[in-house]
Amino acid sequence: MEVHHEFEALDITTVEVAKSNLDALDDHEDIRFVEANAAQSIDLPDIDPDHQLPEELEVEQWNRWGIERVGALAAHELGETGCGVHVGVIDTGIDPTHEDLHANIGEGVAFVETTVESSEEWADDFGHGTHVSGTIAALDNDIGVVGVSPSATLHPVKVLDNQGTGTDADIAAGIEYAARQGYDVANISVTEQETSQTQTEAVRFAHKEGLLLVAATGNEGLPKVDYPAAHKEVIGVGAIAQDDSLASFSNTGSEVNLAAPGTAVLSTIPGSQYGVMEGTSMATPHVTGSAALLAAHGLAIDEIRELLTTSAEDVSLAPDQQGSGLVNASTATEELERLEGKALAK
Repeated sequence: MEVHHEFEALDITTVEVAKSNLDALDDHEDIRFVEANAAQSIDLPDIDPDHQLPEELEVEQWNRWGIERVGALAAHELGETGCGVHVGVIDTGIDPTHEDLHANIGEGVAFVETTVESSEEWADDFGHGTHVSGTIAALDNDIGVVGVSPSATLHPVKVLDNQGTGTDADIAAGIEYAARQGYDVANISVTEQETSQTQTEAVRFAHKEGLLLVAATGNEGLPKVDYPAAHKEVIGVGAIAQDDSLASFSNTGSEVNLAAPGTAVLSTIPGSQYGVMEGTSMATPHVTGSAALLAAHGLAIDEIRELLTTSAEDVSLAPDQQGSGLVNASTATEELERLEGKALAK
């Protein structure tokens, strides 16, 4: 039996064992449970040909429709930028040298190996994590793009390899790690059809530790929400298109809590480049970034969740499509400032 990973805070160990020994392990009085460590991979929808990257970006910072639509630019004008907030990006890693990200990247970790020649073990060799990171916290530096919380610190938690593939245990280990590090928010633009006992315990541990988890609901266009978004402790994010309609790929269900832009999303990709991706993976970091703006005020995760949901904009979709509505960073921060001002006046 070969031990692959021992969780620090959970009473769980990932091992490789012969099938012939499984029954003996399952029957052992000192073992709580035995389950398969299933492989998981990113499943992005095809990009609409009309949503491809423009041939030339403007020289100045190009404000993407999603960032404007969720009120992030208006929040920035109020001085809300997520300064001092730590965001875990549980994904394929981040490009450590990207011109629009490097100054906002803190320490990270890798649970799978990178194939990139880099001094950082968590360097992105697939592109997905770098794209997600730009939406969360690309620098406001007059080039490229800007994130929802451009002063937040990004922490790469690499759980997927150069094929966008990992395992249940890798993802759960990433969640546990982010919680143990004391991060404020974690973005999980990774989906699984079913949950596992290991993932369930990691999610519950993160919630207990005060880590707000924000996750994608899935891209199958089905009336079901994938995991980990389907866990009640997690904010599940669906995707809308530019006309506020439901994105054709976005999963629906009672576990959808909020909606955000998920089509034609322009963001950072490795090599100090920029590219368009689509999916609930791309919608999720709009909510993560908005949560980071609120976390900068020292709010507890339940307070952040309540503010995000009560300030969301109704875009006339069904509750199982939009949840409480389209996330609105500006409205949420304005409401928080109003509440803080009211408290000070007492």
